[in-house]
Amino acid sequence: MYLGISAYNHQSAAALINEEGELINYYREEQLSRIKGDNSFPKNSIKKLFETNNLKIDEIKNVIFYEKPLSAYLTPLKVAAKNLPDSLNLISHQLKNFKKTSLFCYVDLAKIYPGLEQRLLYIDHHLSHTLTALAYSESFENICSVVADGFGDRSTTSISYVNTPIEIKELWSCDYPYSLGLFYSAITDFLGFAINEGEYKVMGLAAFGKEDISLINKMNSLIFWDKNDKTIKMDLRYFEYHKNIFNSFNLKLEDLFGDSRNPLESLQLNNKDFQRFANIAFAAQEVLTNILKELFTHAYNLTGCSNFLFSGGVALNSASLRSIASLSFIKKIYIPPSPGDCGAAIGAAYYGFIKNKKNISYKKIVNLYPTLFNPESQYKKTIKIVSEKFEYLSKNIEESFLLASELINRGETIGSLISNAETGPRALGNRSLICNGQNLKAVSFLNTVIKDRSPFRPTAPAMKESTARKYFILDEELYDSYYSMTSTVVLKKNSPIKDYPIIHIDGTARLQIVEPNSTLDKLLLNLKKYNIEIIANSSLNISGDPTCYDLIDGLMVCELSPLKYLLTDYGLLKKLN
Repeated sequence: MYLGISAYNHQSAAALINEEGELINYYREEQLSRIKGDNSFPKNSIKKLFETNNLKIDEIKNVIFYEKPLSAYLTPLKVAAKNLPDSLNLISHQLKNFKKTSLFCYVDLAKIYPGLEQRLLYIDHHLSHTLTALAYSESFENICSVVADGFGDRSTTSISYVNTPIEIKELWSCDYPYSLGLFYSAITDFLGFAINEGEYKVMGLAAFGKEDISLINKMNSLIFWDKNDKTIKMDLRYFEYHKNIFNSFNLKLEDLFGDSRNPLESLQLNNKDFQRFANIAFAAQEVLTNILKELFTHAYNLTGCSNFLFSGGVALNSASLRSIASLSFIKKIYIPPSPGDCGAAIGAAYYGFIKNKKNISYKKIVNLYPTLFNPESQYKKTIKIVSEKFEYLSKNIEESFLLASELINRGETIGSLISNAETGPRALGNRSLICNGQNLKAVSFLNTVIKDRSPFRPTAPAMKESTARKYFILDEELYDSYYSMTSTVVLKKNSPIKDYPIIHIDGTARLQIVEPNSTLDKLLLNLKKYNIEIIANSSLNISGDPTCYDLIDGLMVCELSPLKYLLTDYGLLKKLN
């Protein structure tokens, strides 16, 4: 077995890959700790992997950490040292908190499983991302990897050529502090959203923006692709992330774009400054997308490859992917279901497998639900809570799906907490909130009442492939990504569903094509008799909380929100009044 770990920077996770190269288990630390965006050493996840799989220490051949700690620690310090005295608080913070950095991975691992630290390996951060994407692709040879994130070891963006899984060569990189990811995070911060959490809100807000050439030119002066040097350039005078632990931008950015948004004030469509902020989001999205297109073009020129892997946190920018896929030389883009740092634990574990198994055929990871869950133990733990607070509408699973579809047809929202959990940040049906995708009242209730989300953020639609092809223009270059809700699609002209509430204001949707025999597929089968072929799907949680993992989490969502129905492995529950 091979244990992969990501930790200390963004969301932490642990992954387990077996001797056949199969992803057999995976946990995000926030699922178990219930701390949103938990980036601590994933001790809960590792212990859960051992417990769930009845592992012994001797069964782990290698533990692989997803970055090189010394490089990751020193690189920001070196840059900060060049910006003294402005960077004094950042340097002080780094020195005071070095025990909370990846330098202590060895020690933290030894604390929970003494002896296991002797099998610890460190690999390049961007290699972890590349291997995560490679594990989910259909091609394991002659493919180009593009990685774009905030920061990893030394690079923020890189291009590599994958000849075979054991022959991967980095051909180009962009060094910190010049970073697409940190640029977009700074704009996220400027717009009043939380860094590492609110970037997808910027994407949603951008759809309400109007093209303002002057504004786009200003944005393009902050970050751009240098055609002569073939690299990303930034005007760092407007940013603070490389020299200040508290601020990502400075007053010069406000001189350029006007006042930043107060994050304590709600952003509504009728706010005075809504359009100004939407236009800024539009410009940032436009500039990011154009640089990514230049980056992929450079990657093609370097490698001659038409098939690409795309990973790193910037690959979560689903709104940019269609433009990238429109480049004439691209045949396929493979994006893993969890392209960010927490997913890089999978690539790290995969490195251990490749290192020890060089002469075998490689298989694509197809399991989108590797996070093992024991419903029987959860049932025993929650039986008292269920008996006091809920009633069973049915304990028969087939009848429960039938009743759930009837409730959806009546305009109700259903929570689902069934079987194993999803890999990435997108709920795909097993940890979801679900309602009729054409019912405006139901979608609004799900989005703004249960989830307490801003109305400019769309709810994603889920449907069968035949339905998707009927209503949307699908990019075959991105086809695999539709199963993990990673990319947006555009409605066909004069589509009859153009007024459905799951369609964004710009005529796009972040589509999910449901897998055969999945939770959502079974619901759609029952909904067919009601002529409902599109359902709205969002993660099962309330605002500020991680997506649910176990049954207790799902029951808590019902307790803390107006959600009344929960579809589980043991039947359909209804909250008592």
